[in-house]
Amino acid sequence: MNPVVARLETVLEASDVPAPYHRWGARLLSHLRKPVQVVVTGLPGSGKTALLNMLAGQNVLGGQGAQGGAEVSEITHGSDARTLFERRDGSVRQSVGLARDAVWPQDVRRVRQELPDPELARRSLIEIGLPAHPDAQMTRLQEIVAQADIILWCSESFTAAEQRLWSAVPDPIKDHSLLVLTMADRQVMRGILGQTIAALEPVVAEEFLGLYPVATMQGLSALTAGDGVDGDLWAASGGKALAQCIAHQAELGRSSDVDQAQLLLDRLSAHSGRGRAAPVTAPAPTEPQEPARPDTTGSPAQGEALMDAATLLQDRAGRMLELLDESEDLDSDALLDQCVDAVAALAGIMERAPQDDSDAADLRLDLQDGEEMLLLFQLERGEEAALDAVTLLLQLRKEMVGKTAGRAQS
Repeated sequence: MNPVVARLETVLEASDVPAPYHRWGARLLSHLRKPVQVVVTGLPGSGKTALLNMLAGQNVLGGQGAQGGAEVSEITHGSDARTLFERRDGSVRQSVGLARDAVWPQDVRRVRQELPDPELARRSLIEIGLPAHPDAQMTRLQEIVAQADIILWCSESFTAAEQRLWSAVPDPIKDHSLLVLTMADRQVMRGILGQTIAALEPVVAEEFLGLYPVATMQGLSALTAGDGVDGDLWAASGGKALAQCIAHQAELGRSSDVDQAQLLLDRLSAHSGRGRAAPVTAPAPTEPQEPARPDTTGSPAQGEALMDAATLLQDRAGRMLELLDESEDLDSDALLDQCVDAVAALAGIMERAPQDDSDAADLRLDLQDGEEMLLLFQLERGEEAALDAVTLLLQLRKEMVGKTAGRAQS
């Protein structure tokens, strides 16, 4: 990733970068320069601090994380272990070591714990609690949405009041958010965990990427016991499954940003060499008259739809980039319309695939989700929505190319 960031920084410093490309590149650069922001939130007493400590792999904040009055607690990468306390008057006090061992100022507003953990260079862990008063909760939640790449909502049962509050969160961030049932061990002891999960399944299907019951204290014990990790306890606590999901989602988001940056760099390289961004050369027809290669997976039609779909996306990507070349101002409505047309055409191609083709079935489901996302982008309009729509298509194309390559190797 670092070479991509360095190249993008150098290219954006040039004075001849067209305005739409510059804005797109600056947005990507901002994402790539910082770790993925994983925000832990929930109502008071929902187990946020314990979960943050567990995800950090050690008891970093101690009990004061919940009691010290800090609105925000962040665990991020640093060369040495140190804690920065930001006070309400704006002053900052530094303490060597872990926050749990420090004396917290009475008027602390924000705590920043730096640790020399390479994983924290990839994703920061941030606790932002919701206030107890309902009138202030929505304002705080909006601040969280603006900052987070991934949200972990901590709760014991995700009550109706919590559901109403969460319903106001935009769908794009919901697709990267998880409901974490903290203190799951208590519900196991009471014999109600299965009942709680079953009751929440319909809600989770609509509102979250997934649901994870976690016994946070067990998970933390598993990571800090003896000389190494207690693998069985780590898995049994639910912490392992949650940590793996967070890591996977973070990598998907970062991969998407890198793919966009590489596409932009290729385009700007052509622009600098020819005075303007070069059109995509020799695009393949949207619907090839013949299969690109003979299929070897059984049915003659099986696999052909995937190749046609990837070809279509390559063609449409070229058209979208040409829209960026035509004007100093991005025509976001035209770009969104192109994305909608592309997804509709893809859906038509995938409907021709055999019904027993599991790869095609997965992509049909992805396209249904994509169509819903594009409807939201159309409602939002604007440049950011248009670029998010292009990102969606790039992710679909990457998945299709990966599946096609997998078939060829098999």
